[in-house]
Amino acid sequence: MTQVTSTEVKKSSLYLWFICIVAACGGLLFGYDAVVVSGTNTQVVEQFNFSKVQLGFYVSCVLWGCAIGSGVAGPISDNYGRKKTLMMASILIFISASWSGLASSPLDLIIARLIGGLGIGAATMVCPLYISEVAPENLRGRMVTLFQLTITIGIVMCVFSNWGIFNFSESQVNSNTLSPFWKLFVVNENWRLMFMAEAIPGVLFLGCTFFIPESPRWLIKRYKDKEAKSILTRINGSKRAEEILSEIKETFNEDSKVKFFDLFGKKLKKPLILAVLICILSEACGVSVIFYYGPQIFESAGFDLGGSLGGFASIAIVNFIATIFALGFIDSAGRRKLLTVGAIGALLSHVSIGILFMNNITGWPIVIAINSFIAFFACAIGPVKFVIVSEIFPNQVRGKAIALATVCIWITSALVAQVFPIIEDVTSPGVIYLLFALELCLLLLVIKFMMPETKGRTIEDIERSWLK
Repeated sequence: MTQVTSTEVKKSSLYLWFICIVAACGGLLFGYDAVVVSGTNTQVVEQFNFSKVQLGFYVSCVLWGCAIGSGVAGPISDNYGRKKTLMMASILIFISASWSGLASSPLDLIIARLIGGLGIGAATMVCPLYISEVAPENLRGRMVTLFQLTITIGIVMCVFSNWGIFNFSESQVNSNTLSPFWKLFVVNENWRLMFMAEAIPGVLFLGCTFFIPESPRWLIKRYKDKEAKSILTRINGSKRAEEILSEIKETFNEDSKVKFFDLFGKKLKKPLILAVLICILSEACGVSVIFYYGPQIFESAGFDLGGSLGGFASIAIVNFIATIFALGFIDSAGRRKLLTVGAIGALLSHVSIGILFMNNITGWPIVIAINSFIAFFACAIGPVKFVIVSEIFPNQVRGKAIALATVCIWITSALVAQVFPIIEDVTSPGVIYLLFALELCLLLLVIKFMMPETKGRTIEDIERSWLK
């Protein structure tokens, strides 16, 4: 009996990790896309003669697409399911990567990037939602943090892909063995190859989504209890599956009258405001500037383009390692404590960056200070943001509510990416980073006065606390 139970638990655990890792790989596409543009900025600006305003729009257009994609993904995933929405997202990303690499004009490139944004936005909204709906409460924080981890893996992959393409291009400048077609992609306009490389993880993610089940909570909402129970049993074991099924059905009955616009009512206004503020403040702290303009920031700190891409690689590695740290502590230390430590560390890092730039101290001290900020962001602010937003809303409106919160992430990120080149023209980098530090003070106030601890609590228990 003990042997059977142990085997059953092991199989359930392996299956849970498998489906959560696959779903989390939508973050890999997000991470890859987040930095692929940074490796192309210098070349694209020179080729198309972009102004600062045009550069800002070129970088931010994908983010506006993300805002739209995450907004429409809520109702789409509620109506057609989480799994189908993830498939749709991967197809859009594949189309975008291929089209971007073949773009013949700035308009072509921007349209292609907007399409990719639709897919990335949908993935960032649905992946944490899906994971939060399949993972048990004692592992939910860690499982949702897998999404943030795969974002960092995507960033590492892209940074080294861009760096490798750039170095290979440099080595082939005087080569006579390449055909005119490959000469264009590998040497003359290697930014095209940087974009097209993203099609590979897009196809792999699409293939993997065929092997994951639909969200059991979505199935119950669609009165497909038998199918939902089968999935819950495979994840949690038969006894626990019965308890979870009953609890989910009970809360669906309790909040069957909860509609989307009730989010703006008295009972649900607090979690909505909390989610929106955390999403806005976590993106307005400068992380998008570092990932979208990283090589240019390092160029301003005294590095050449090759050295800038190399310095940017250090950011990708630190980002990855720090997120692994978050995996180990988010369910033990708790969301609130981890986010507080991360926000304080990120604030102090920004103050250091600001002081260094103001005193004209460039080179590796800037790289170290920026990596310090990335470490605190990756081990706390980044993962906690997705965990909190995915677990604080009622079942009936979770998809739409998370979509609304995710839209805030993308609009904020787009605005920051759009205005950064313009602000950089009228003020010093040091002032910009001190403004980012000031913004983190606001995040600390939100944590202190508005954010509850949710570790170890079921989604249904958290829901009841808001609806009392």
